[in-house]
Amino acid sequence: MPSFQVRHATTYAYSGPVTLSPHQLYLRPRGDHRLKVVTSGLTLSPPAEVVWRNDMYGNSVAVARFEGETSQLDVVSELSVETFPRSEQQRRLLMDSGTPDYTSIEKRMLAPFIAQPWEIGRAAADWIRTGAVTVRKSKYERLLECAARIRYEFDYRIRYEPGLQSAVETLKLHSGTCRDFAMLMIAAARSLDCAARFVTGYVFTPNAAPGSSSPHAWAEIYLPALGWVELDATNGLVDDGDLIPVASAAGGSELTPISGAFTGAGVSSILSVGVDVVKLAG
Repeated sequence: MPSFQVRHATTYAYSGPVTLSPHQLYLRPRGDHRLKVVTSGLTLSPPAEVVWRNDMYGNSVAVARFEGETSQLDVVSELSVETFPRSEQQRRLLMDSGTPDYTSIEKRMLAPFIAQPWEIGRAAADWIRTGAVTVRKSKYERLLECAARIRYEFDYRIRYEPGLQSAVETLKLHSGTCRDFAMLMIAAARSLDCAARFVTGYVFTPNAAPGSSSPHAWAEIYLPALGWVELDATNGLVDDGDLIPVASAAGGSELTPISGAFTGAGVSSILSVGVDVVKLAG
């Protein structure tokens, strides 16, 4: 039962006074049998009225409303969480006792997580077909193969500009960030007729310098016998206790840890982000 303390500090420094629109913050995990939120705290400067709600995916979202002008916005989220990972033996046990196919109800409910543009599905299917091991494999084994190939065939590149590469772009460039690898993993899973979703959160990295980590992203695949399975192609992690999910959605464009706008004539902004994930001895 791994335990972690997470500190996620974000600063927007503006070149002049600005008025802030309401901001949406995806910073608190929902919590379930895989993750327990022990404590959580959110500090905003300037102060704001914060109201919590659930979005259509069930994620916890804080809506912050600010008053007056400011030249800097600081957002600090602090969490204490416990994770409850499943072992490969436990996953195999569930698969042996469950069905490999979606029911009619599952197909209907999971449709938004399976559908994708034709060109993306075709590119992902071609990539799987050209590099897949020819022996017959279950969908679960083929998905593990795809995750391993992404990790070892593609170059991880830090990209500071916002947005996501499409799976087609990542296949052409053979490089990307964790967000891009998550989107490629999702495209590959959907081309195999598996439901997949984008997850944003954190990952524990041993020996990371203080404040040097950043928000992380990976894919989750829905298999009938297992439910949602975490597949982090960037780090080669499967249902791993070092992954700390915060929010999930059908696509990555729907999830940004902090989103909002500002108004100020001719004003620019500089963003800085620092994340610390500390694993507690236990």
